[in-house]
Formats: sequence, C-alpha cells, structure tokens
Amino acid sequence: MRNRIYILLVTMFFSLFCTLLEAKESVKIGVLAHKNYDSTHKMWDQTAEYLNTQIPEYEFHIIPLRFEEFYPYLRDKKIDFVITNSAYYVDLENKYGISRIATLKNRDLNGKAQTEFGGVIFTRSDKSDIKQLGDIKNKSFAAVDESSFGGWLMALRELKENHIEPHDLKTTFYGTHEAVVYAVLDGKAESGTVRTDTLERMVGEGKIDLNDFAIINQKNYPNFYYLSSTRLYPEWPIATAKHTSGSLAEKVAVALISMSETSSAARDSNSLGWTIPLDYQSIHECLRELEVGPYKHLKEDAFSYFIEQYWPYILTALVFLLVSLGVSVYIARMNTKLNEAHQSLELLNTSLEEKVLEKTQHLYEKTGKLEEAYTNEKYLRSILRTVADVNQMLITTRSIDELVDKSTLCLSSNESFKNAKILLVRQGELVVASSYGVGEHKNITAIDHKAYAEGINLMITDMHDEILSEECKQNALKYGIKGIYALPLKSSTFADEVIGVLSICTGRENGFSVEEQKMIEELAGDLGFALNSFTQQQQIDTLHEDRLKSYQSFIDAMVNMIEQRDTYTAGHTVRVAYYAELIAREMGLPEKEIQKLVESAKLHDIGKVVTPDSILLKPGKLTKLEYELIKEHAKAGYEVLSNVHLYKELAEIMIDHHERYDGSGYPYGKKGGEISLLGHIMAVADSFDAMTTNRIYKPRKEVKESLVELNELSGTWYHPAVVNAASKVLADITIDTSINQMGSSALEEERLSYFFKDKLTKLYNEDYFMMTLSGRLPYAKPKMFCIISLVDFHHYNKTYGWEKGNDLIAKFAVYLSEKLPEYLIFRIWGDRFAIADFEGDTDALLKESPLSREGVNVKIKEIASISNNLEELMRDKRESY
Repeated sequence: MRNRIYILLVTMFFSLFCTLLEAKESVKIGVLAHKNYDSTHKMWDQTAEYLNTQIPEYEFHIIPLRFEEFYPYLRDKKIDFVITNSAYYVDLENKYGISRIATLKNRDLNGKAQTEFGGVIFTRSDKSDIKQLGDIKNKSFAAVDESSFGGWLMALRELKENHIEPHDLKTTFYGTHEAVVYAVLDGKAESGTVRTDTLERMVGEGKIDLNDFAIINQKNYPNFYYLSSTRLYPEWPIATAKHTSGSLAEKVAVALISMSETSSAARDSNSLGWTIPLDYQSIHECLRELEVGPYKHLKEDAFSYFIEQYWPYILTALVFLLVSLGVSVYIARMNTKLNEAHQSLELLNTSLEEKVLEKTQHLYEKTGKLEEAYTNEKYLRSILRTVADVNQMLITTRSIDELVDKSTLCLSSNESFKNAKILLVRQGELVVASSYGVGEHKNITAIDHKAYAEGINLMITDMHDEILSEECKQNALKYGIKGIYALPLKSSTFADEVIGVLSICTGRENGFSVEEQKMIEELAGDLGFALNSFTQQQQIDTLHEDRLKSYQSFIDAMVNMIEQRDTYTAGHTVRVAYYAELIAREMGLPEKEIQKLVESAKLHDIGKVVTPDSILLKPGKLTKLEYELIKEHAKAGYEVLSNVHLYKELAEIMIDHHERYDGSGYPYGKKGGEISLLGHIMAVADSFDAMTTNRIYKPRKEVKESLVELNELSGTWYHPAVVNAASKVLADITIDTSINQMGSSALEEERLSYFFKDKLTKLYNEDYFMMTLSGRLPYAKPKMFCIISLVDFHHYNKTYGWEKGNDLIAKFAVYLSEKLPEYLIFRIWGDRFAIADFEGDTDALLKESPLSREGVNVKIKEIASISNNLEELMRDKRESY
C-alpha cells in the first residue's frame, strides 16, 4: 500500500514538473476600451492569436482598459504593451516611458489604408446661421469627452486659432461619437465634433442621412477618404512598456509590420495591419498649445508649481530660520541657486524640444518613404514571381493545351490581375483557348480582334472607351477592372503572322505600370515563341536553349535593376563572383562547381528587390528593425530562384552567403558542415568586398588589414580552409578606391540630401557636419569653422510663437546661402549655424541679416585647428547662452 502511494506521489510530481516546463511566458496587451470590454475582445483577440502563431514561445492576451485603468496597470507592471489613441499615448509616454513600435493602418470604406485621422465639425444642413467656425461662438456645442482627442481636442485647437475659447461655447459632453451625432440631429446641440469616419460609418450602417448635415471649416487632403475639419494626426500606435524586454518588443514589431492585409487579425480590427511607427510630434504640438496631457502643468500658477516642486527645501528653510539668522542667510543663497538651476533646466528643455522636433520630423519623412518603397517592392515581387512561374511552365509543359491552361490560371491567380485569357488561331479563326478570372470568360472582344487583325499591342485604361461593348463596360464596373492589355502572340519578334492573343485585365487604380508592361510584353513574346515551337517539332531543341537565354537575361536584368538603385552596390556582385572564383581555383575545385559558384555569386543579392529604397540606399548604420528587414533578402532571393528547376542548385548556394561557421549567421543559423563549401567561399568573398570598399559611416580597409581580420575570424565566422586559400590569392588584389556611397553626379547628391539636408532650412544638417569633421567626404577637410549661435532664441519663440520662430530661422538660412554661395553652411544643434573656412567680416554679414532686423542677439565663435578643438566644439554643444 505504501509503495502504491509513493508511486502515485512521484507520478503527480512528475506531471506537475512537465506542466511547468511546457508553460509559456504570458504577455499582456492593454487596449483602450472606447465602447465596452466585449467589443474590445471581439476587435483585438485575433491579433493576440496572430502573435501567438508568429511568436510561439509567448502567450499573448488582450486586456481591455478604461482611461483611468492604464495608470495602475503600467505602474504595477501588469501589462507589457499598450494599444490606445494617439493623444493618450503621448500622455502615457510622458508619465510611464512607454515607446511606440508600430502604427495602425486603419481600413477606410474604400478598403484603403489610412494611417492618419482628424476631427470633423458639423451642424444640421438647415442651420442657415452657422456657416463657418466664427458662427459657433456662444452657441450650444456637442463633443465626446474632455480627454477625447478626435472628439474634442482636435476641434478645440482649430477653434482657439479662430479666437474661440472653451468658455465661449455651451459645451456638453455626450460620452460617445454616435451620441454627439444624434444630439446635433435632434437639435439638442447646434453644432458638434466627432472623429473622422464617424459620419460615413453611420451612413453605411443606415443610421443617418449625410444630407442632413453640413460640414464646417471643411478641409480636403489627398488620398484621405473622410470628411475633415481639422489637421490630420497619426493613427493609434502600439507601444512597449518601459519594463518590457527589447528583444520581445522587436519580435512583436516585426510580426505586426509583416501582418497580411487579408488576415483575420487585420479584418477584426477593421484595419489593413500595421506599419513602422509614425511621427507623433504633431500631437505634442496640439497638446502643448491646448496645455493638456503632459503639458497640463503649463496652466498652473508658476508660484504654486514652484511650491509643489521644492516644498521640502522651503520647509527646511523655515525650520532653520527659527533656529538661526545666520542659517537663514545660507538658505536664501541656496534658494537663489535653485532658481538659477530651474531657469537652466527650462532653457535645456526648450533646446531639447527643438532637437526632438527636428529628429522626429526626419523620422516621419523616412517612415513615409519606407512605407511607399515597401508597397512598391512587394507589388513588383508578386509580378516577378508570376512571370517566373509562367516562364517555368514554358520549359516544363508537354503540350499546347497544358501550356495555355496553366499559363492563364497562373496569371489570373496574381492578386493584381482580374482576368487572363489566351486566344489561338485554329483553322483560320480566332478562338478562346483558355480563360480564368472574373468577367468575360469565353467571349472574343473588339479589343482582341483589333490586336489580332493589326498585330499591335493594345491597352485600354478608359473604361468608357467607344471600342468597349456595353457588356465590357458593365463587367468593368461590376468587377473593378481598371485596365485591359491585349497583345498579339507571334512566333518571333520579326514575324508578321499572328498566331494568337494574350489578354489581361488589371484592378490596379493606375492600370499597368511601366515595369509591368515590359514584363507582360516579354512574356507575350515568350508565349508566342513557345506556342509556335510546339507546332514545329524540329525546333524543340532551339526552344529549350532560347528559353534558358531568355530567363537568364531576365534574371540579369533584375540584378542590374537592383544594382542601379545604389552607386555602392553597382559592381558588387561581379567583384564577389571574381573573388569567389579565385578562391575556388586555389582550392582545386572542379570546373563545373566553380561555374556554379560564379553564377550563384552574380545572383546572390537578387533578393534585395524586396528591400525598401530608404533602407537599401541609407548611407549609414542601420537600426535593429532596419537590419531585420534587410536580412530578409537572403530568403527572398532563394524563393525566387528555387522555384525554377534550372536555378535550384544556384539557390542552394546563395542561401548560405550570410551563414557563419559557428552558427551565428542568418537566415537559418547553420554552422560547420551544414553550410555548403561553395556557400563558405561566397561568404568570405562577400565579406572581403565589404571590407575593402568605402562606406560613409566606415572607411574601407586595406587588403592586408582585411585579410588579417579574415584570419582572426577563421574558425568562428569563416571556414579555415577557405580563409587560407583567400589569404593567398587575394593578397595582391588591386582595389578600386573610388568605390563609395557618395553621389558621383548632381542627381545622386540630391538623392543623398534626403539624409543630409535640414528639413526647415535646406542647409546641411549636423550628421553631414560631423562627417565633414571626420574627413570622410570627397573634398578637403575644412581648416576652420565660424559658429553663429542664437542667444536665448526660445524667448523669441515664446513671445511670437514656434511658427514665426521657424520662419525667421528659414529666412536667415536663405540669407546666408545667398550671401555666401561658395561656402559650406550647416545648421547644427537647433539654433546654431556653422560656416566652413569663412574669414570675412562676420559682424558686417550679420548686421543686415533677418536676425538683426528682429532684434535677435547672436554669439560668434571661431574654431580653428579642427582636430585639436573637436572636444571643445562638442562641449560647446551642451552650453547655453
């Protein structure tokens, strides 16, 4: 009996131990419940399930919270991430140090992504006495809540700019956006404000008629679907709590940004997924002007704020005052010092805000570029895959019927194409051989006939064109067809006889892009050639050879397109292939293996077609998130090549070119013998070329120095035998020292200005200034600098406003550029300007400047012997005048 009890206890303990081992770490996401907890779960639970799938080592949960619940949850570390409205995020960022990692892409009623929103101010359409914002004064007004950003604060900012203060309105807060709309509709309020999209969504749900309302102060923004009366501000962010680990935050950010627009998580949250975090500086500006949220203390009495901040010191002073008159004198001196420290802190805060504004504006621009580049590259990648799949079919299919059927099916499966159809000439007549997709399946249209009869490519993007039949027009409207492209199929480029027609319909708003047209035209030529070859048995061998050349030319064209995007990258693949061949021959590899290695090396960076321009062309070090995105190029290149049988062997080599001997590489973390020998060789050749070519943030290394580094990493990153061979054959290599990331033409230099020009003044920024000091630019390093510092410029901003302050700085920059066109001029650290090698009369230069006319004082400092005074110059950055 005792033995049974003992066995039972052991079994229970072992089961409990296994359960604990399998338990996953719980991650809680706090979401603002702006309706109720049930609707919040319904909207966001699929997002948690999506993260559970993408990051299986954690268990994600949605925690709905009211506004007032976020403070204790963050304070007690009960939530790890936050999804909330934009203004409340800024408040939590200030109080609890949360940090945004992505921004929601809201789905508008047209199914398009909106990353910004605003407020709409409206009245009943029969209110003839309210036509503009000034008419609202002293009338009843409806809003959502005092803390509602879209339902009150946005509108309040516009009203204050039109000299309408809160006390000028008879405002009632109704709690929800729909309640505000009904209050205005029922006459309880003469006008009101809600978040953009509220009116349109209520119309779509049949709750109201939009004709019953009139929009006040209406603004029109390009690519923004909804009615708006205010500025636009960034959508809801997801932010990481201060205590959440950086690695987890990075995984969540990558997973969310990679979310498909058609996923259930995106659908339930009424969005199209997430994008890289936008710039929330505009929200800071709004809250600062209204003196709410993190800027609420600006309303408080200065003396009360001083008492609240320093009451311990004042209490101590009073106690010591009773003890000794001498101690009172000492305390008075201490208070004086504290006041001076407080003033210095305010001055430092002002300078910090200017720097934050400048940096976040730069980030906003970069984010926009990144989003646009990513969308375009994703589209091109899908077309590339479709064309590659059809090209593969041209080689592998065994009959005309199989070729035609599979080709049309493959083309119609691309999300951009609504319909694909191939027509063939049989017994002297044009017939539909195969058709897939929406709309007309077996009909021969007038467009098809004209392309066949005249032997020309025919594109229609006007769906009201007279050549279209009524049935075509109805189908275009019904199925969202935006363009039709019909191309004659010929046996060769020089043939006159048309043997068929390829017809494709697209749903893209702007029809077929130039790159897409070229791909389809090349594909039509390949299809015509293949179809003719099937009917001419004696040309089968020629067909096979030409198909190989055609696909090779297509791949080479894609590689050339990628290299042309970056001066530095151009020639990189050729150099890597050359170095790899030298190493392989030194190691005595068979000629067949060497040729495979060379061909694979030429294609090893083809996957960079998925890398956005703003990352691929960035002339500096990458952030962690940017590095994670660029690492995807290895897998992307493998997916493109491995889907074609002829290139599968090359794909198996190139996928290893970023793997490391000790397993620390990517994409799979292979090590040692898991990596092919040819992959080891390509990795060494790729690294050697990266070491010996110039980058803006890192000068190139000499050949000897690079080989020393390869040997130091032998056995850890690189295969020892490969490094030994490389050390022999690369020792006498001559490197082209002109290779760098700097623009070699005026056009390329203007492209780089995206990274090195100050947004406000168009002068060079402090990044370019520091590179100039380091001597990493093509021209000679300056011998001296004249530094012009604006003294106490924050007082000017405080008196006249930030907008006028920015305008004055911009005018001063234009003045310097016009007066000193031959000098390098920089804007650094917000309120300082640096002029390289200027030896003229600075006082005379500034006497006629816009600063002098506005009464702004300046301080002039000359820095000579740059290498000796760099430390002094950097210390000057921290000083205040």
